[in-house]
Amino acid sequence: MVINYQDITLRDMKESDIADHIRWRTVETAWKDWDGPWAPLSFDDPEGFRQKKLEQIRTFREGFRRRFEVDAAGVHIGTVINYPIDEDCNILENHDNATDPAQGRWTLGIDLYDSAYWSGGWGTKALTAWVRYHLDAGCREVYLQTWSGNRRMAALAEKVGFREFRRKPGLRKVRGGAYDGLTFLLDKDAFAAHCRRMEHPSPLALYIPRLEDMWFAQRMQEDPETMAYNAGWDVSYGGYHPDTGCIDLPESTWAAKHQRLVGHEPEQFYAFLRVRETGDFAGYVNFRWDADEGRYDMSVVLYAPYRGRGWGSEALELLLRRAFLACGVPALHNTFETTRAPAIAIHKRAGFRQVGTTQDVRFGRPVELMELELTREAYLNRR
Repeated sequence: MVINYQDITLRDMKESDIADHIRWRTVETAWKDWDGPWAPLSFDDPEGFRQKKLEQIRTFREGFRRRFEVDAAGVHIGTVINYPIDEDCNILENHDNATDPAQGRWTLGIDLYDSAYWSGGWGTKALTAWVRYHLDAGCREVYLQTWSGNRRMAALAEKVGFREFRRKPGLRKVRGGAYDGLTFLLDKDAFAAHCRRMEHPSPLALYIPRLEDMWFAQRMQEDPETMAYNAGWDVSYGGYHPDTGCIDLPESTWAAKHQRLVGHEPEQFYAFLRVRETGDFAGYVNFRWDADEGRYDMSVVLYAPYRGRGWGSEALELLLRRAFLACGVPALHNTFETTRAPAIAIHKRAGFRQVGTTQDVRFGRPVELMELELTREAYLNRR
């Protein structure tokens, strides 16, 4: 059986897949840090594994599928599976014999073993296709399980339409810490809404920049039209030009800036906005923990040539998903002059509410600033 969904394919196993699975269990094992890391990866008989999989392929029977291999644009990258659970969300014994999709509580699992395909939207597409397969097969209840330390998996579940159903505190012991066992139940209405979004995706995507991509950060920071919002503030910041708002970013400083901004989730997140259709960079988003203020501050900046397209709301929504669903940030805060009506309107449409006002000085004159905040709870309720 082959199921195509956008550029993802779910398919039955073939012989050439076996070598990939052996490699993922012996060499490329980073996935195990997130999939059941409380149980050691024991794999000491590759040839026995190969023979077992060959026998499964030879004796394969048609019917309701319990697993598929996952291809991304033709590249084998992982697996999706299912298993039934009992009323207390425990895996049923002898569950390999379960074959009736209309019976039981079917729980879905997904592993993208190839780390090069993490955070690229492939997991979203694969899980969406896997859920649709179960609903089309007649499954009445569809679940997903993970642990509270696997924030990306929990965020993916929320994004696709699963909602937390059962939490078992301290169930999993991982790397010296205690984590909750999480079971999610599919909200079919939320899943339908997710599918509609997948059919009409945002024109933008988040892109984690590499060091060599920092030329774009330099271009933005040194562009007067882009940085006009930043002009006139009474601050002492190296390379800051108060007349234009621009900030110098010579190539000699790229490495330090990249190291400071990238790879520090959940305390800090920084990404470029990338145009899906062309691959061009169109701006950046970020959030960071401000210890002095005791809050997460955020910003969304579009590169001037890409303004006027309605992409501010798209960019803001991408950042909110990352902060609240992937990183579990409790609340985000932003500040604007009260005269910046378009920016304020975009934030209020997204659910931000005013939590206060402050005063500052710009171009030597006092200005009033509006303090806006959106909590994770309010964001999830709106979704």
